[in-house]
Parts: sequence; structure tokens; C-alpha cells
Amino acid sequence: MIRWLCILPLYLWITISCNKHTLYTYGPSSIRPDSESVAVNILGKQNKNPNLSNGFNIWHILYRLFQKIFKGLAGDTGLRNSGSFLQRRLPPNIPFPCKRFNQRSGAVPDNVHQLRPGDIDVVAAIGDSLTAATGANAIALFEASVDNRGLSFSIGGQGNYRTHLTLPNILKEFNPRLIGFSWRDASSVDPGAVFNLAEDVALTSDMPFMAYKLLRRMRLDRRVNMERHWKLVTITVGVNDFCLDVCQQNISPRRISRRQEDNLIKTLRIIRDTMPRTFVNLVAEPLTSLIISMDVILSLPFPCRIGRSVLCSCLEGIRHSQARDLYLALLQNYKQILQRVAHRAEFQRDDFTVVFQPFGLNASVFIDDQTPEISIMAYDCINLSQKGHAVLANGLFNNMMQPSGLKTIGLRPLYKEFVCPTEENPYLRTYFNSFQAVDSIF
Repeated sequence: MIRWLCILPLYLWITISCNKHTLYTYGPSSIRPDSESVAVNILGKQNKNPNLSNGFNIWHILYRLFQKIFKGLAGDTGLRNSGSFLQRRLPPNIPFPCKRFNQRSGAVPDNVHQLRPGDIDVVAAIGDSLTAATGANAIALFEASVDNRGLSFSIGGQGNYRTHLTLPNILKEFNPRLIGFSWRDASSVDPGAVFNLAEDVALTSDMPFMAYKLLRRMRLDRRVNMERHWKLVTITVGVNDFCLDVCQQNISPRRISRRQEDNLIKTLRIIRDTMPRTFVNLVAEPLTSLIISMDVILSLPFPCRIGRSVLCSCLEGIRHSQARDLYLALLQNYKQILQRVAHRAEFQRDDFTVVFQPFGLNASVFIDDQTPEISIMAYDCINLSQKGHAVLANGLFNNMMQPSGLKTIGLRPLYKEFVCPTEENPYLRTYFNSFQAVDSIF
């Protein structure tokens, strides 16, 4: 006990310091990589931007060291198989909710609007601590920095849907040859991360570079056929923009929103211009809503109070309480930005689409009744537990199968609703195939 009390101040100091500095630091946005510079790098031409070869700063090195130390102390926390933070395991006698037959096309489809769940060959994700599944299986504060990437709702592939409900574990039921998912605890540069490029303290401003790194990693993987394979990329980002960054900005609120929108557009253009045959999930980030929903709970555990005030100081810290209404207004505007960006015509093509998945809107720990389900939150009450990731995976897959305008908003109890492909509606829903009169749209 004394050993952990000595380590706690170090944990808090490094966490606070690293959270104030973006992991990918390039200075002005004008020197961040755009689609043109990415294309130049892919073609093997000389990179004339010196900042791209020197992106990581001292805080990144410290944070990596910090992660290594605490992961060594904690061990592989993602392998835990008991605790209230875990989903209910399904016994062998309960079948998979969906029929598996005919869920992969006989011939590889050429059109993204005719894509079945089994047609996805490669999964990938970029984002922040939610995508990294940071602290998902933590039972102590010092474990809250461990990235349990194999449990991530959007990109984790550890175990199977019976033990860990994730989007890849669902898709593996339709296509056992699926690749790209994280399969163990790992940092973003470890082999176990595979195509999970998320960083714990990433902001929307980091997404263009993260997309660039994802592209490079895919190009180096001999299993991936960039021209033939259908790829599913899930982007979930935003919590750090409002928990840690917005109160550090000295620019107008309008410019904050404009930068967020510009960076999302730049990210999607990189993916569109360099990754043919790609379906992009642009997910409504749920963590800020979940954190805010706990404000009415008076008896939060001590780690929750510490985690919320330190790791979400802009919204939950006393110092910035007078500006909270402004930050909440910016948060609401950000949700509208996500929808607006996803609906841009430039991101809707035959071989590429972006779909806004709104299940994270209005997320709350009060999932089904008046009793808060705190067990979906991680130990620090900032990130999600493995059970929380399972709930999100359920919601994300439902949204992917639901037509535009009829997608579920908010979280539901695990397996209470599980939308499956049918013979009448076998395709992942896009804006174009959400309605029967598809031909009239074209």
C-alpha cells in the first residue's frame, strides 16, 4: 500500500503534464500533413516537410516511458476474467444473435452501398483513449494508463463475442479471416495494436497525422491489398478537446469549432484519396456526455472524483466552472460538426463513404432506469470499462445496420437490441441505400 501511495503523485504529475501537450506536435496547423503531402510520401518522393520526421516531443517520450513502467507493474490487465467491470459472458448454448449464412457476397462488391458485414476484410481505427480502451480492466488508479486495446469497442479482437463484445468480434462471425484488430494490451506502436493508431490524449488536431500513420502501416502490411480489400475505419475523437484543451485555448469559440471541422475534413480527405474501398464510421463521441451525466451522483467513489477533476478539468474542475456553459455550447456544436462533415457530398462515392453513427449522443450512465450503471465506466470514471466497451460495440453495430434517420440514439443495455442483417436489408447502411428509392437519388 505504501508503495502505491508513493507512486500516485508521479502518476498524477505525468498524466496532467502529458495531457496538456498533444502527442503529435507540429506547431501551426499549416505544417501538418495534408492529402497532397501524404500522396507525395506514398509515391516515395522526398519529404520536404522537416516537421514530419520530428513529430514526437519530450512529453511523448515521457508518456511512453510512463506507460511502459506502469504496464510492467500492472501486467496484462486485459486478461482479467472476473469483476463487475466485465460483461456477462455468454454460455455455449446461447447462439450468436444473427444468422451467419449469406452475409458475405459471392463476388467482391464494387459499390460501398452494396457492402455486407462479411465483406469487410480489414478493420482500423484512429482516435483517443476510448479507441485505445485505456484502463478498461483497471482495478487501481495506477492501472488506468494501461491500454487494453484488445477490448476496444471499435477495433478490439481479443477473445470472441461471448467474452468480449467488440465490433471486430461481431464481424469475425461473418468473416473469420478479418484482419487489423488489436488482440492484446499494447501501445499504439506495439505489434498487438495492429491498425489501432489511437493515442490516449489525442485531439481532433491529431487526426490528420494519425490517418497518415494508419496509411503507412497498412501499406507495410503484406496481408492488406489496398485496391481489392474492403476496409472499415472507425473514427472516435473529441473528449480531450473538451475535457483538457478547450480551457487552454486563447482564441475565439468560433475559431475553435472551425479548426475542429477543418481537421476532421482534412482527415477524411486523406483517407478518401489514399484508401480505396473504405467505409468510415464517424462516431458521436460518448465520453463527455457520460462524464456529465455523473454530475448528479453524490456518492461517487474517490478515484472517480479524482479522475473527473484532473482528467476532465475543463468541464469538471472548479477553476473553469464559470466558463462551463460556453464549453458545453461548443460541445453541442461539435456534435453538429460531426454530422455536417459526414454528410458532405465529397465523401460519398461508389468506393468510399462516411456515415455518422449517433448512438453516443446523449449517452448517460442511467442506461435503463433511475439507477446509474457505474460499472460501464473505468476505474477513473473518465474512460469505459470492458462492459462499457461491449455496450458501445452493440450500439455501433446496430447503427451500422440501421437506416439514416432511424438510427438508435443513446446507450442501451447489452444485447437488449441487436440489429442483424436480413435478406431484405443485408447491407451496411449508407446515406444512399437507407431508402428504397435509391435509383432516384442517382
